[in-house]
Amino acid sequence: MTNLSFLETILESLQDGVYVYASDTLRIRYMNEAARARHGWTRQETRKKRISDTAATFNTKSFFRAAAPLLSGEQSVITLELVHFTGPIEVSTRMVRTADEGDFFVSILRDISDRKCSQFEKVQTVSTVSHELRTPLTSIHGALRLLKAGAVAELDPKTQNVVDIAARNTDRLLSIVNDILDLEKINSNKMDFSIAEMDVVSCVNDTVEMIAGAALENDVRLDVGSDLRNAMVLGNPERISQVITNFTSNAIKYSPKGAPVRIGITQTEDGIVISVTDHGPGISEDQNRMLFKPFSQARAGDGSKRPGTGLGLAIVAAIAERLDYPVDFRSVVGQGSTFQFRIPSHLVLWTDPHDTADAAAG
Repeated sequence: MTNLSFLETILESLQDGVYVYASDTLRIRYMNEAARARHGWTRQETRKKRISDTAATFNTKSFFRAAAPLLSGEQSVITLELVHFTGPIEVSTRMVRTADEGDFFVSILRDISDRKCSQFEKVQTVSTVSHELRTPLTSIHGALRLLKAGAVAELDPKTQNVVDIAARNTDRLLSIVNDILDLEKINSNKMDFSIAEMDVVSCVNDTVEMIAGAALENDVRLDVGSDLRNAMVLGNPERISQVITNFTSNAIKYSPKGAPVRIGITQTEDGIVISVTDHGPGISEDQNRMLFKPFSQARAGDGSKRPGTGLGLAIVAAIAERLDYPVDFRSVVGQGSTFQFRIPSHLVLWTDPHDTADAAAG
């Protein structure tokens, strides 16, 4: 048995779908048995197909945009979760360069229905407990706030310190409970995603004001930089604010003391990009798959983990999917991370850019 036939025998036996296709024309070179069965194609038929034929909704322009980091060598693998007509799938794609036959993409398609079902059941179980916890926690939270403010009695410094610690931990518990309940609302289609005309620049500025206190407590500075004075878009202010809050809260959590976190608003040909950049430890490539998944928390580039449930980015991903806002991130270990979402151009009604003098002054 030759090495090639041995390798093909191994690939044919895999349960995951394997797709090998040219990086320029996207013409399929090889599909294993699992992949062919998914589409009902024979070996002969696959030789006449392109990867764009695998789904009626396949967008070639979007594919090449997503694959750009592979083509440039910036990343070695890209993993996406998609909803196929057969159910939820995970697709991991790598670039393979050959000396004599050109460059190829190799995509591995995995059915993640069982994983999604398990995640949903976990959220349902935890959310039931969270519903029972929220009322007494809210009551305790209110009582601690009254004590902290001195509304009940004047506290001596030692007692005040204990009350402050209790209040901070109650805030954290309430935040965890609210995250779990938000995820449940999204999964059960009970969250409001209604779309209306809104100024996204005002939304960003208002959100930054709301979370400025958290940044101050962590000795982190929030800087807002915008190409635009105003930008009228079709969106949901509450959901967009929630995404910005989750991105920025993560950035604050991972930023060193005294470091800035930059919130950017940039207009591109494809729409308006809202980004949050920190100067924290970054995220190593092997941890990327942990991001945006419920109850999963990626380990930072310095090897440490921060407190949290791992729900913040999962909520972001769920909201962005409902609003049809593409989400992306870049991270370099030791230098920091940028998380962003894009409001597509067809949802942008009009913009009012800063003029040259304003840009120079800013």
